[in-house]
Amino acid sequence: MKTQNKIFIIFLLSVAFLDMVYSQNVPRQLMKEFPSWINEKGERPHPDAKILENGLFTHIAPVTELYSDSNKKFAGTRDGKLYLRNQTTDSIKILLEPDHDWYWSMSNAMWSPNGIYLASKQIDDSKVPEIEIIKSNPKETIKKKYSRAGDALPEHRFYVINVKTGDKVEVKRNENLPYIHLLQWSNDSQELYFLMSDRLLKEVLLISVDAKTGKETILLSETSDTYLIGLDLLQGYSKRLIDSKQVVFLEDRNQFTWMSERNGYNQIYLYDDLGNLVRPLTTFSENRIVISIVEIDKLNDWIYFKAHANKNDPYEIQLFRTNLNNPGIEKITDASGILDVFFQESKDTLWLFRSQLPKTLQIERYAIDGRYIDTPWQVDSSIISDNQLNHEYEWVMAADGTTQLQSLILKPMDFDPNRKYPVVEYIYGASFNNVVVRDLLNNWLWDMNKLVQEGIIVVFIDGRGTSERGKKFQDYSYGKFGQIELQDHIGALKQLGKKRPYMDLNRVGVFGHSWGGHFALRALLEAPEFYKAGHINAAALDPIDFRIAIEPFMGCLPDECPEKYKKSAISNKLNRLKAPLMIVHGTYDDDVPIDDSYKLVSQLEKLNYNNYEFVVYDGADHIVMRDRNWLPQMIKFFITKLK
Repeated sequence: MKTQNKIFIIFLLSVAFLDMVYSQNVPRQLMKEFPSWINEKGERPHPDAKILENGLFTHIAPVTELYSDSNKKFAGTRDGKLYLRNQTTDSIKILLEPDHDWYWSMSNAMWSPNGIYLASKQIDDSKVPEIEIIKSNPKETIKKKYSRAGDALPEHRFYVINVKTGDKVEVKRNENLPYIHLLQWSNDSQELYFLMSDRLLKEVLLISVDAKTGKETILLSETSDTYLIGLDLLQGYSKRLIDSKQVVFLEDRNQFTWMSERNGYNQIYLYDDLGNLVRPLTTFSENRIVISIVEIDKLNDWIYFKAHANKNDPYEIQLFRTNLNNPGIEKITDASGILDVFFQESKDTLWLFRSQLPKTLQIERYAIDGRYIDTPWQVDSSIISDNQLNHEYEWVMAADGTTQLQSLILKPMDFDPNRKYPVVEYIYGASFNNVVVRDLLNNWLWDMNKLVQEGIIVVFIDGRGTSERGKKFQDYSYGKFGQIELQDHIGALKQLGKKRPYMDLNRVGVFGHSWGGHFALRALLEAPEFYKAGHINAAALDPIDFRIAIEPFMGCLPDECPEKYKKSAISNKLNRLKAPLMIVHGTYDDDVPIDDSYKLVSQLEKLNYNNYEFVVYDGADHIVMRDRNWLPQMIKFFITKLK
């Protein structure tokens, strides 16, 4: 669950893990000879660390042993027990046994800087339901704990462990704040900092904990009528939460920074170490919406941050800086297509990574005040020429008649304005993800472009309820998931088609993956006169059966607001289905279990509906697009059903 242009380093690491065998390998080809020092900025496990368990999902990096540079030891788990291992041996020493029904986990564990303490947690998931997923090689059925909306959550308890004595101190946990993330240790190894949240993400606490006593101090408390921060607060996303720099501790100043949307738009605030607000560091009037903190130059007290500052193009990114000592905002860059910014350790230059359709993909080096120096790297233009893009962006009006929405249209390279082309909309629909592609490294861009070259126009639309345009825009569908979003999409397509007679709106298809698969199926059911074919990947069906990630966006649990979940359901509308449908799912998917698709197929059979195909990828996880058959099958489906 990602946001475009956020933490580019995550992309680099995912390239290594997923190997990018789908999307025609284009993103990987484009990144040839990319500067190695930028690749090395990402935190990787120690090369000798052993894999302990899968990550949150099978398609993300696994949990490994944790290494301490100070004591030259690895910490790990085996059979629920916590152990230590010397760097030079494979033999382990059991440090702690788990409590009954609990097990130790290295997920979000951290060594103290001095190597004396290890912060780790025990987990009790005995009350959490299970799903079954199936690997293909070897053929094996695996049970995995999985919480759907309203289900029991695993309980997490953090401890500070003295690895010399084996003594442990429990970090006291508020039962009303089940989500807990260890952010970092203090430099002197005396304190730890945690972020905690309630289940619906409406209350967040930032606390410090004394390593020796476990005594906690609340540094900051923030509440909201809707959700705060987003999915990174859920269990399993600690690394992303830390990388987002939601909190940055400035120990030498006895201060910390905090990002908040409390005034409607994300800004950075400065606090002292007692939790008193010192002052806002950024303001909407000067920099509009802050995306993220890029770098903190502690020697000169500068904070560099990315922001959407152009009111005429709310998705444009520029780099700004502000000083911790003196109010004022400085705009550093004035360049299009900024994807990310990197600093070398010296902080004397900044490296601008620009990626923009159709051909811009390069790194430019600038002086710290924004003066251009050179372009050390740019993409091999021959790769782009082999995968040309014929695209245009257009602003359209939302269903309210006043809010502008951005769309992207992909057309065939041999486009003929006198022809009539069928149209496919790529949809996702959730508030934590935008779909309009603005950079060349987006995998969906190249998948959809392959479809486009077969004579089908593809359209991406960021409707209300998506991210990076402020809290009001993002919360448009809060508590009404699925009930109102399609109005913007259908209206946008009609506006685009009215100006482009070559777009045949009598032949409109829709494609979606994961939550997007839910919205694609919803489109077929709620607007059967408009959407004439649908391809759904690893799709979730009814929100009441979604993973717990749906809860913050509904604003309540199913037993608290059954009518809301009922209004957002779509299985009760399957009798409206008229269009041909392709259902695709992998048997090893532990993000959206294949049982959801089996349930859909069973309901279609009960309705005697047979205009569908069900494609099961044996052993495939949530990223079914990695199967070499996926792309040609998707293309063939839309060619057959729309052309």
